[in-house]
Amino acid sequence: MSDETLVEALFQARRKGFADPEPTAAEHDLGKALGLQLAVLDRLVASGERLGGWKVGHTAGPRRGLLGRDFRPFGYILDSRIVGSGATLRHGQITSCFVEPELCVVLGAPLRGDDVDPATARAAVRAVAPAFELNEIRLAPDAGHSAMLADGLSNWGIVVGPEAPVRSNLTGTTAELWRDGELVTTRTPGDSMDDPFLSLSRLCALLHQYGRGLEPGQRVITGSFCNETVEGPGSWRAVFSGIGEVAVRFA
Repeated sequence: MSDETLVEALFQARRKGFADPEPTAAEHDLGKALGLQLAVLDRLVASGERLGGWKVGHTAGPRRGLLGRDFRPFGYILDSRIVGSGATLRHGQITSCFVEPELCVVLGAPLRGDDVDPATARAAVRAVAPAFELNEIRLAPDAGHSAMLADGLSNWGIVVGPEAPVRSNLTGTTAELWRDGELVTTRTPGDSMDDPFLSLSRLCALLHQYGRGLEPGQRVITGSFCNETVEGPGSWRAVFSGIGEVAVRFA
């Protein structure tokens, strides 16, 4: 499968929820895979979509550093896929949906370059908000790491709650995940999650390699506290200590 065919297949997968045909190209190097992801993003923007923000991947838990000790790949978030807390989505709208409680930092100033340190990144953040990442499995399980990178790390979109003031120690945040009024899990990542402002600085450095950066108003999710499969209709809520809560319902 040529690069052009792969980009077209992933562009259509974003719109349909599945890839047809499935990517069959050999594994690309990681940098090339991210470049293909950005080509898909550019194709979406040309079709009328807008970029709303980014995710930083492989920052927490067993997937931390999965593709390299300090390699934290990005995924784009479409503005049309950023929904407010309390939203109701149709079950089945998102293919093989996973819900992940995450912190969302909101940019208040531009942030660009390969020399952005965590302190500079923090100074550019306007607010932090409770969020869910909604992931969609659009590719076959054996698609490979480079195909997953090119497909935006499986992101479908995010649900974002009310903004709260920025604070320094975000890794000390505790998240409670609730499903239909029952507590599913409680997690305080601590040292098992990268500091969100370090993740933001790494994101800037990686985007800089492709001539890109972060803009005011963009939202960045910085790591999953846990993940659960959405198996049917129901309500999900995540409560983040000292920050607030976010909710979404699948009908």
